[in-house]
Amino acid sequence: MKRYYSLSSLLIALPLLALTSCDNMSAPKSQSTALSQNIPQDDTSLNRSVSDALQRDSLYARGDITVASQRGQVRLSGSVASIQDKNRATEIANKVEGVTKVSNNLEIVTPAKAN
Repeated sequence: MKRYYSLSSLLIALPLLALTSCDNMSAPKSQSTALSQNIPQDDTSLNRSVSDALQRDSLYARGDITVASQRGQVRLSGSVASIQDKNRATEIANKVEGVTKVSNNLEIVTPAKAN
């Protein structure tokens, strides 16, 4: 009789244990969906992230750069002093998490020569 209770308890406990452990192993639905679809940040956060990255590289000190984004696609506009600065801005923006494409519309404006 004792053996019957032990076996029946075990048969009930094992499936419950398996169900709860499987549920704990998976990521929350919202997190796993976002990771699998690579959903970009909202536009405001992405603009801020790209602008912050450009400021850390001091590109803002060498130019006037405006950042705009829509669904992960970033558009850089304004002016910089050299082709190297323009290319560097694209590299920096591409490295920001959530950026899927960069359109670099920066103009190269050389500083006026002093008389």
